[in-house]
Amino acid sequence: MQETTTTNRPLEMGDLEDRDVITSDGRVIGQLKGAWIDTNNWQVASLVIDLRKEVVDELNIKKPVLKAARINLPTSYVQRVADVVQLNTDMSGLAASVGTGAT
Repeated sequence: MQETTTTNRPLEMGDLEDRDVITSDGRVIGQLKGAWIDTNNWQVASLVIDLRKEVVDELNIKKPVLKAARINLPTSYVQRVADVVQLNTDMSGLAASVGTGAT
């Protein structure tokens, strides 16, 4: 019997209800657009967030030409999810940790 190996890759989950994403200091940074699922343990690994234009520069994110800047934010930054997604960090903490990546 031949053994087959598979590589587990993250699975993107889309079509979530749009919700504002806010920092702990009350700043709306963008809209929740989806999530990435870790198929090793079937847990949500990160949230996909379309950033507001004014937040892109503040977070030092490279903006794509024809679409909104988008980040994948690890779920460790999420404090709670209700009508909005509230983060457990403020803008300065988020800016220090997000870096210069956009998807």
